[in-house]
Amino acid sequence: MDPRAEIDFNTDENSAGGISTAGTGARASARDGAAPDTGRDVAVSARRGTVQPVLAATLAIPLAVYAAIGSFARYTADDYCWAGVLRTEGFLNAQALWYIGYSPRYAFTFLVNLVELAGPAIVPALPLVAIVTWLAVLTWSLTQFGMRRWQAIALAEVLALATFVSAPDLAQSLYWQTGMLTYLLPLVLASFLIGWLRRALSDGHVSVLGLVVSLAVTFVAGGLSETYLIPQNVALTLALGAAVLFGGSAARRLVAPHLAAALLGGVLALLTIVIAPATASRVGGSPADLVLASSAAIATGAYQLVRLGRYFPYAVLLCLAAPGLLGLYASHMDRKWFVLVTACVAITLPFCYFPSFYAQNGNPPARSLIVPGAILISYLLYVGYAVGGLLQGVSGNVRTVGLAAALLIPLGVAVVTVPELTPAAQAAALWDTADAQIRAARDAGQTDVRVAPLPAYLGENFVTADPHDWFNVCVARYYGIGTIATTP
Repeated sequence: MDPRAEIDFNTDENSAGGISTAGTGARASARDGAAPDTGRDVAVSARRGTVQPVLAATLAIPLAVYAAIGSFARYTADDYCWAGVLRTEGFLNAQALWYIGYSPRYAFTFLVNLVELAGPAIVPALPLVAIVTWLAVLTWSLTQFGMRRWQAIALAEVLALATFVSAPDLAQSLYWQTGMLTYLLPLVLASFLIGWLRRALSDGHVSVLGLVVSLAVTFVAGGLSETYLIPQNVALTLALGAAVLFGGSAARRLVAPHLAAALLGGVLALLTIVIAPATASRVGGSPADLVLASSAAIATGAYQLVRLGRYFPYAVLLCLAAPGLLGLYASHMDRKWFVLVTACVAITLPFCYFPSFYAQNGNPPARSLIVPGAILISYLLYVGYAVGGLLQGVSGNVRTVGLAAALLIPLGVAVVTVPELTPAAQAAALWDTADAQIRAARDAGQTDVRVAPLPAYLGENFVTADPHDWFNVCVARYYGIGTIATTP
């Protein structure tokens, strides 16, 4: 038996926040002190051995559709600005230029420039890479809690699918290069950190290298977006307090140092952003009233929660049912830890919106709401794990119906999403034509290029009729021409 499956934060053994992978069949019965019902447990294990890969394969279908749509992604909006400055200033000078003049997001600037070195050809591959990487990291992290491979894969797919399907602006959170690196990549790093903390607990010792990794992950993630940085630091502070005040000796000895290192990385990221010369221009004036900004953040968090339940009830049901269907349930869930986790989520959530309301006096961009959305989805999975034991007492027929309903959800998402492939392909074709036209005009010696207007792509317009518009200037710099504008 994997020792990582025997976790309880309230003991002096290795602990992980009151969560234990109860397992199924004879193993769960033996742990609870009851004699195993061998025949029944073998049948249950056999059914689950089939259910888990089938559910995982079905969940992969809509995710593959998202990746297929993403294969038609092209440059848009800020992508041209990053690439243009990289072309004219070079890699190192571009870092300094952005940090001083426009964006304090040092990690994002570094990574986006690194990606831009490959040119626009890499953009269609990024959504697929992002989806596969997040699933791989989630799967690895979940296995650190003692889950079997197929359980971890399926649960990772549920989390990713529910997050994507409920995202307020998935196009700009996943398909847009800038948005994906700013808001989705931090979720990948956060998923890794959770698994890394759990692994440190299982290792039974604290190493300097391990602490450096914890610090580096949050420092990089915090430098991708301040709208992620603030809730990251709040969550780490709450987790550190919970480990010290309510955890057992193992939590204080093994988890707390890593949480402290991670929090230090987040604080260093915050300081790096605060002292950046570009921060003042990005904030754009005096901060908003603290009370009003806090009230707006709390109200927005409540609205996103209501929105999730009202418009995506099938995603909510999938998250609540998936752990039980996969045989993941709490043999014993300490109410204290359930309340603590709930309180931490409730406190952290408003801080996902607070930076925009307070520092920029405006609503957070819809693409950034994938971060609090992922937090809510993760919490629903946690609740499903907490109550998943209730499903173990129902009849086999009822469980079969539940599984069939669960399989219909990702299939339905795929059916609804497939039609988006056609407009995505059409937009890519128009972009490719315009790109070829601009390059041909440049190569022919034209310095002032005019192109036909293009429809909005990912919610953003292409160049306008004004050659001095900021976006037109970015596009002209990227292509190495004097000006560009649309034809009358």
